[in-house]
Amino acid sequence: MRELRHRRLASALLAACALSAAQPASAAPAAPDGVDASVRPQDDFYRYANGPWLAATQRPDGVATFDSSTQLKALNARRVREIVETASKAHGGVAQKIGDYYASRLDTAAIEARGVTPLAGDLAAIAAVADRKALAAYLGATMAPDDGTNTTTPGVLGAWIHQSFHDPDHYVPHIVQGGLGLDREDYLDPAKAAHIGLYRAHVAAVLRLAGLTDPDARAERIVALETALARTHASRADTDDVFKTDNPWRRADFDARAPGMDWAAYFQAAGLGRQSEFVVWQPLAVVGLSKLAAGEPLQAWKDYLAYHLIDHDSAVLPKAFGEEKRAFTTKLTGRAPAAPDATAEAIAATEAVMGDAIGRLYVARYFPASDRAAVTAMVEDLRTAWRARLNTADWLEAGTKAKSLGKLDALHVDVGYPATWIDYAGLKVVRGDALGNLRRADAFAWRHETAKLAKPVDRDEWIAGFYPQQVAGFLYFLPNTELFTAGLLQPPYFDAHGDAAANYGSAGAAMAHEIGHTFDELGADYDAQGRLTHWWTKEDLVRFRAATAPLAAQYDAYCPKPSLCLKGQQLLSEDAADLAGLRVAHDAYILSLHGQPAPVIGGLTGDQRFFLAFARRWRRLQSDAALLRQVATDTHAPGEYRADTVRNVDAWQRAFGLKPGDRLYVGPDAQIRIW
Repeated sequence: MRELRHRRLASALLAACALSAAQPASAAPAAPDGVDASVRPQDDFYRYANGPWLAATQRPDGVATFDSSTQLKALNARRVREIVETASKAHGGVAQKIGDYYASRLDTAAIEARGVTPLAGDLAAIAAVADRKALAAYLGATMAPDDGTNTTTPGVLGAWIHQSFHDPDHYVPHIVQGGLGLDREDYLDPAKAAHIGLYRAHVAAVLRLAGLTDPDARAERIVALETALARTHASRADTDDVFKTDNPWRRADFDARAPGMDWAAYFQAAGLGRQSEFVVWQPLAVVGLSKLAAGEPLQAWKDYLAYHLIDHDSAVLPKAFGEEKRAFTTKLTGRAPAAPDATAEAIAATEAVMGDAIGRLYVARYFPASDRAAVTAMVEDLRTAWRARLNTADWLEAGTKAKSLGKLDALHVDVGYPATWIDYAGLKVVRGDALGNLRRADAFAWRHETAKLAKPVDRDEWIAGFYPQQVAGFLYFLPNTELFTAGLLQPPYFDAHGDAAANYGSAGAAMAHEIGHTFDELGADYDAQGRLTHWWTKEDLVRFRAATAPLAAQYDAYCPKPSLCLKGQQLLSEDAADLAGLRVAHDAYILSLHGQPAPVIGGLTGDQRFFLAFARRWRRLQSDAALLRQVATDTHAPGEYRADTVRNVDAWQRAFGLKPGDRLYVGPDAQIRIW
């Protein structure tokens, strides 16, 4: 699941066409779900539950990790490909726009024939920049939406249009640093000086391909300017600290606090001329940019703008540009990127522009309303179970407990797809004009985002870049919302027509895990409406850490290899959420039975099937290198140890007859209980 924490937090009906007709969903890839009878569940529950899958599954060459999500993503990719290819034959409506955009990206003959001619007008406009006001206007015109997840924004500044930290009812532009061709550290770390040399040569090669004169001198100026920009940028650690990015500025503050840039020209060109309030994520970057806009040679800026224009458009320019980019990537990383797959790249490009429209067609085929209703019912059981757990959490002070319950009540959980689909009527797509389509799509996306500034916050909105066809779950602290996609809510994680025990043990435990983050140590920085405010007391935190310390110690003792042990403190937040989610999901499963006994299926009780489904969520094959990276840097434990969460749950011990001496046995007094 994806959690947006101390990071950037982040409708006409389709015209009738063949794709919108509901069709039965094809099943996810069959998996051998029997147990490994040669393994005692009391000693190794992960392999007992997953032995047949582990034995029957091979990790593909070149793939570091392979699991059920990998298989599901591959299935959904095939479905999306079929949807898009069918749309390429559609006439009318948004399906035709999808198809025309896709076909244009695949029309390499037209792209090659046009060469760099489509760039001529924009390059001439850059060359015509004659003063600092014109420079500010051009820089403002390059402002683009940022998605709130710390990805690199293409312009020198980007904007994430989202609710503010302190006013949950209104949108505000969150201004973020950008405009670098490499990571910030590549420019600043002397040990990475070779990266700068490779990048300089790459920039010159791109300019040469575009027919610009004196490419080497231009590249020298471009890299020097980017290095100066990098020196003004905040570190990733500071950018991830929400309290350091909570910097409200009014429009006048830009003139007073960041002199040098013609901010009136900048914001007018960006379409933000009437905006009075902003949140500036990295103030020093804005101040530094303004000084550079005033002080760096105009020609350096014009060279910079020309290169980044070409680089942005490289995917819709002749193949030599793509070949140069892949060659540079190979030199920079020491690894050759995968051979280009033109069809996959065209689909990805189309999805980046009209992913919401593709998602609507996907849902019509594969996620009926009855599935959504079944998931929604499970969510309400989880909410009820969490409410009961919170009421008995004696380590929370009374006021904190009340706020936790209020946040649970206010939590918006959206399943499957958004309540309102994006209206693409304003997007013009011309078949055969790949570069023009890209430019118009960029402009459409910016208009769509900035149009929100005149409207109240839509709590049903899905964050840009996330679509129903993806295999994903999202937690937004700002606002207090969780989303679970249609692409995720299918076998093996959820089956509306399958076993309730398995659904609650798999998807249910995942959802309960995410709900728990909304009022644990992570969610304690945001209130029920998503305002940035710390609402735990110091005493709550002390008691929480005391309750979770034994869990960290338990994970410290897990060692995937003799010289490789887990780091319990690094994993603690996720391990605690796993345990809470498992307990709550089991409570919710019992609620779903409405007092009736669970059926026995295949000789397994309801509780046994519930816990087996939980363990199967974590099945994974990974390389040793991937395991080493995970242990070193990830906040999530390797799958087999997440499956071992069950050992702290009484119901699991009863279901599988645990007794002293069994490897996974934990006595009643030693079991870890937090919520």
